[in-house]
Amino acid sequence: MRTPTLPPATHTNVYIIGQGSVAIVDAASPYDDERAALDEAVDALVAAGERVVELVLTHHHVDHVSGATHLARRLGVGVAAHRETAARLKGRVDVTRLYDDGERLEYGPRGFRALFTPGHAPGHLCFVDEASNAVIAGDMVASTGTIIVEPDDGGDMVQYLASLALLRALDARWLLPAHGPPIADANGKLDFYVEHRLKREARVFAALSHEPRTVEELVPPAYPDVSPALYPLAARSLLAHLIKLERDGRALRDHDRWRLS
Repeated sequence: MRTPTLPPATHTNVYIIGQGSVAIVDAASPYDDERAALDEAVDALVAAGERVVELVLTHHHVDHVSGATHLARRLGVGVAAHRETAARLKGRVDVTRLYDDGERLEYGPRGFRALFTPGHAPGHLCFVDEASNAVIAGDMVASTGTIIVEPDDGGDMVQYLASLALLRALDARWLLPAHGPPIADANGKLDFYVEHRLKREARVFAALSHEPRTVEELVPPAYPDVSPALYPLAARSLLAHLIKLERDGRALRDHDRWRLS
């Protein structure tokens, strides 16, 4: 579905899981034409004998939740998410059921398992298909580009790297991301993401000196491969790397400036 997401993505994938009783994951779009298209697809499923039981959210970002209230009201079903997601959606989306790490979603031949994967967002959940070992991965990975970790919106680089390692340990058959087509080489993609983040961390560290500098001043040397037009986006993840380096005892913060420890 076309959504107000960040480049290079322009659309968010909506997954319908199960057979007989089904759930819809990430009813995403705020746009009337996109909502109408999803309504039509869901009506066709219902006419074929499927029963929509609930809507499920991977996390709270606007390009994942903007159609949830409309569709929940239209179908007369509830919305499920992690408690951290529910807290951030209070007043926008009424979450009626909470899923936590390890809980089962009884859809499909063997069901799905919720996997708590914070880092990109505090309440981020992935969903593991126990029959195929495919993983609905939300915004943990994307088919093209990389994922922004934004501290001002609850992003945490330490947690994000830990969640990538958790996904890697699954030895998943497929990753089904929120942005882009399915990823067949799941382990290769996850290894790339970890390698990319560690290389970026090394560049951020190399950009530091004993002279305090702002995040904006650090972006060009830390992101030499990024167009200046994307510097505002790069600054978000750069701050997440700086906070991780601070926790590791390798960087110091002085108000809005950063230097070597």
